[in-house]
Amino acid sequence: MKNRFIHTIFGLSLGLASCSGFLDEVPLSNVTDKNYYTTESDAEGAVNAIYETVGIGSVSQWQGTGNANTPYGGVFYNDFWLSQDLFSDNALHDNWLYANFDNFSLPETDGKVKTLWYAFYRAINTANIAIDRIPAIDMDPDKRDHLVGEARFWRGLLYAEMVKMWGDMPLRLKPSESVDELFGVERTDQVAVLGTVIEDLQFAIDNLMDNYRSGYGRADVLMANAVMAKAYLIKATRTHDAADYQAAADYAYEVIKTGKYDLFPDFADNFVISKKHGIESVVSINYGGDDLWKSQFNVSLLPAEIRQNSPGGNEGPSNANSWIVPTENLYKSFAEGDTRRDATIMKDFTYSDGSTLVFAESAKYPYYFCKFWDREAEPNGQNSDQNYPYMRYSELLLIYAEALNEVHDGPTTEAYDAINKVRDRAFQDNGSGDHDLKNLDYAGFRKAVLDERRWELALEGSRWFDLVRLSTDFAGEVKRAKPAAYVAGKHKLFPIPQYERLLNKKITQNDGY
Repeated sequence: MKNRFIHTIFGLSLGLASCSGFLDEVPLSNVTDKNYYTTESDAEGAVNAIYETVGIGSVSQWQGTGNANTPYGGVFYNDFWLSQDLFSDNALHDNWLYANFDNFSLPETDGKVKTLWYAFYRAINTANIAIDRIPAIDMDPDKRDHLVGEARFWRGLLYAEMVKMWGDMPLRLKPSESVDELFGVERTDQVAVLGTVIEDLQFAIDNLMDNYRSGYGRADVLMANAVMAKAYLIKATRTHDAADYQAAADYAYEVIKTGKYDLFPDFADNFVISKKHGIESVVSINYGGDDLWKSQFNVSLLPAEIRQNSPGGNEGPSNANSWIVPTENLYKSFAEGDTRRDATIMKDFTYSDGSTLVFAESAKYPYYFCKFWDREAEPNGQNSDQNYPYMRYSELLLIYAEALNEVHDGPTTEAYDAINKVRDRAFQDNGSGDHDLKNLDYAGFRKAVLDERRWELALEGSRWFDLVRLSTDFAGEVKRAKPAAYVAGKHKLFPIPQYERLLNKKITQNDGY
């Protein structure tokens, strides 16, 4: 079985670097010689390969079978954000491949869980190659440390996300060059994994430079601080230690106090493609340019019925499959006047002749997600240049507010300021304070953060873990939106893929699976 798996990896897991033509593979003993890494260009190529694996995952995208048995795209391409809204009260499936997330009947044999796991480790191994090989290259030491810092930034971010999903996991910190290294590793305690995450991100903070490879999604010091805040929040969820919440607040504030980031005046501006590297974008996964590097939000979310019912037969998305749709519970949870509702979900579509298609009357579902559809840039709803917003400034404000509430057993003035800044933009209050939160106790503010994150961050890979972390009734929250869901306590983690456990007998399963 091991030989068959390695043969599959040989054919499917090559990663194409965006600038250098560098290729990496898992395992890499037969492909990549250590002597390859001799120049600054080689070092940059090794790091460029990481961006490909977290983004488009180009080679595996096109060579994958498309049937959930091989990786399709990079870590953040489809399944990462689709799965976490489906595995909650936010979304329903309209594609059978996602049914197990939607109804909470997720088995360890689910193909989407398996491909997520492999996509993460493919990207981590690509980072490990850079971290392992670059220090030996004879080049400017500051640039060398910066490149290692970029790689460690991504490895830290990826392991933090894996802890959210799977808890304990194999901690692989060296390139995998043999079968035994891939499949002979036990799971490491999740708090220890997060310790490595924090070390990686601190190295990035200490070594990333502002004048080398900066901008447009490249890792920098403020990005590393922002991800560190999120990592400490994940850690605090496991430890319930006030010091971890304080660290989350402190690292968030390191970014906030610089004034580099702010909120767009209009929430919808976050999803205008021409503004995708704007003032609110903290960490984003880049898409766009040639056809190979475009994102698939539109095909995943938009309904085919818009074009099918258009007066001339040629208006609206031309490649739309609506893999997931919003729950009625999500749509109705928005307060009247909250501009985020109609920027996130549409219930009708108006054509150029003024006629309107009401989905409840003429489509399969009454509501569809429209958050990532820039109708000006992509009127036909094709694959687009839309980035995946891993972290926007609004989320950093909400992390800061949440952490302060936890540390002080109730909201502080700074916590109110942070969350109310997000609400002020949502309701276009222009500082009037008409929708400001006030006079809440610890539990009330905690619930307010949970709700605010739902409205602000729908479809951004947040809702499932927000429920795990902040809800006092995880199952109840889900079942109010999806009464038939088989939700249970075990669903606060994903199952370890069974195929991985067949290959590696040392890996145990999460409880309940």
